[in-house]
Amino acid sequence: MMRLVKSPVTESSSERVDSHVRSRSSEGVARAERRVAEYLRTLGLLDSQRVDQLAGQFADIADSPEMAVELAQRAVDHYMLEVFGENAGIVDPLWLRAFIGECPQLFLADTREARKVAAKFGDPRAFRPPLHAQFQEQALRRVTVPSWVYGIGGAAAVTAAATAALVFGLSANGLGMAEVIWAGLFSTLFGLGAIGFTIALTGFIVSRRPRNLELPAPSRPLPRSALVMPIYEEDAEHVFAGLAAMRESLAHTPGGEAFEIFVLSDSRRPEQVAEEERAFRRVARLPAPVNIPVFYRRRAINERQKAGNLSEFFERFGHRYEYAIVLDADSLMRGDTLVEMLRRMEAQPKVALLQAPLFLHAGQTIFSRAQQMAASVCGPLFTRGLSHLAGPHGNYYGHNAAIRVRAFLDCCSLPVLDGQPPLGGHILSHDFVEAALLCRSGWEVRMADDLVGSWEELPGTLPDYVARDRRWCQGNLQHLRVALAEGFKPMSRLHMWVGAGAYLAGPAWFTFTVLGAVLAAGSTGPLVPVAIALPLTIATALLLLGPRILGLVSTLAQPAQRRDHGGALRVVLSGVFELALGSLLAPLLMVHHTKIVLSILTGSSIRWGSQNRRGRGRFVQLARGEVFGTFLGIATAATLVLTAPHLLVWLAPIWLPLSLSIPIVLIVSSTTLGDWFAKTGIFATPSETHPDDLLLRANELQALTKADEAARFRDLVLDPLLLSAQLKKLEKQETVTNIAKPQLEHMLKRALRVGPAALTDTERKALSEDADSLRTLHREAWRKWPVESWQLAREVPHLPRDSA
Repeated sequence: MMRLVKSPVTESSSERVDSHVRSRSSEGVARAERRVAEYLRTLGLLDSQRVDQLAGQFADIADSPEMAVELAQRAVDHYMLEVFGENAGIVDPLWLRAFIGECPQLFLADTREARKVAAKFGDPRAFRPPLHAQFQEQALRRVTVPSWVYGIGGAAAVTAAATAALVFGLSANGLGMAEVIWAGLFSTLFGLGAIGFTIALTGFIVSRRPRNLELPAPSRPLPRSALVMPIYEEDAEHVFAGLAAMRESLAHTPGGEAFEIFVLSDSRRPEQVAEEERAFRRVARLPAPVNIPVFYRRRAINERQKAGNLSEFFERFGHRYEYAIVLDADSLMRGDTLVEMLRRMEAQPKVALLQAPLFLHAGQTIFSRAQQMAASVCGPLFTRGLSHLAGPHGNYYGHNAAIRVRAFLDCCSLPVLDGQPPLGGHILSHDFVEAALLCRSGWEVRMADDLVGSWEELPGTLPDYVARDRRWCQGNLQHLRVALAEGFKPMSRLHMWVGAGAYLAGPAWFTFTVLGAVLAAGSTGPLVPVAIALPLTIATALLLLGPRILGLVSTLAQPAQRRDHGGALRVVLSGVFELALGSLLAPLLMVHHTKIVLSILTGSSIRWGSQNRRGRGRFVQLARGEVFGTFLGIATAATLVLTAPHLLVWLAPIWLPLSLSIPIVLIVSSTTLGDWFAKTGIFATPSETHPDDLLLRANELQALTKADEAARFRDLVLDPLLLSAQLKKLEKQETVTNIAKPQLEHMLKRALRVGPAALTDTERKALSEDADSLRTLHREAWRKWPVESWQLAREVPHLPRDSA
């Protein structure tokens, strides 16, 4: 209380009463202490020790209890003036009581510290008690309806209205079971079209809105992450050239040093493995400004195909990495895109999977170039629309996606379905299911729909495209069972159902067409009144053509996009040609999908095989797949001529392309015509008009990864692993060569003398198909060939040591 005693007010009081202090009675001092103590407690000082201390100090310098209280009041007024200044007179008593109770040791003592504490209490005119804990703010908002509900609800409403109109039109001639089934098929097909149109329309609307996608600057370096590419019997020249280009791009991107690259091979053919090993050695030895190691691993046992390959990687190496970005064999991603995906994962800790958009490139045939152009124009609308509707419950396409490794390990162990393949056993299309499992566990799966710099390739011919669809269809039909599992989010189930519906649409359309023709042939008048049939036809056309129209409008409205696609005229011409081509191919795909679904439902399972991504089909291969469609088209036309000639013209868009399916497929699979279209600018895309540096570099690096027959033969002879695989292959085939023994011995001696490069293709083929010659070559070539100059040994990183 020394500061208080030295204040002007208390000092004058002290001088006045000092001569009387000794004469005061102890009873009077006690009364003064009690009175001052009551006064201080009334102000809010409840700390007993502090009350006794201050009351005693005031009582000691006062003549009476009245004077002690007066001194205390003056001291309080002076203290308030020192702490609160001009606001001292308007301090709320309740506010002061809370303030004194919060910091009793500062009351009538340290005014400087008291000013700091008072500032935290806010406005002294209003009472606000000291806060030791706070309620969480609550708000009573309306129930938030997920975006997909509006989208699907709108599509469902339109479909219901169209179906009701059709049923009303059919009821004029009476409704039988056939008519009900036909209306049900119409509802299914119309509904799928309505969903597709809704997604595209949503994307068109969303793309017009400004978006703020800025992320906070990273607070720490990106964690170590894996760039993983599983391959199976792929073109090693293209695979490793693309990886080398991505590695260079990462090396020149800040943050790219966080990556380590893995190639996970499931290849079995000895010559294929030799090409992969050779290309890997060349790529891994390339110098780089930043150390980004490349690892190559080949599994001993091919269990569960790609899903098993990735699962084994995550279980064996996943503990080393925070994130992994999964690629496909034809994937290309720019370094800045890869790094940006990791930055977004870091900034969004609830996101377990971030899917990048997929752009097509490298199309050579008319078929692949038309698909490429359609994806470039319409694809962004579908991507943005689906991203907006799905929100945190997006989908996974199996590649070009960033994965949070810990979440993936915790949630994505794929179960084995009851029963035998094709609808039972291991899940083929693992990606949809893995996304659903992550969402079920509370993680988010999102689409980075604004990113660029992410590409894939498309099969070049229709037979290759159908072969891929055969595998995807089997996996998607399994999803019909998986979607019924407990706990999945509604949007995850919808992803699976729509994915399966895309393949079931083929047989549904086929049945709808056949049944409609039968009903129309047996009807004495129009099957559906024109007043109803015409609006339904227009509505169906709008749903089917709507995404194309929206895509063209969006492209034409953006000068940069219009220029990247060859200009306004070429954009329109490309759209017209693509629509015509799509109309011709639609009946062919309908028949193929119908055959695929029927084969799966009758128990025919498919084995996971390699994919021909740059196929240039031969005439026999292309024609063989279209024989059934050709006969079906001709038979349909003949039947209509005999039974319902009035339907011949109406059904011409179906039977005519089927009848001409062989020449159509040959034309759209032609690389020569594809090159001609490229020169004219029809089907032009940004990857052609303004190719990205990564795409150009990947093409350049193929000169490094390309292998000739001499190199293949050399590796087969010298590598004991490849030699062993080739010998086992020869034993299984029981190949008997037609070349005489003396001639083989002459080739063998010549091979040892001149080396693999000087041999002819015939000589290399003959020696590689004779087991005894290979064994002798393997032993002697190491002694006589200049092996030391070929650098066959791996001067590259081995697999991480802490992987076991």
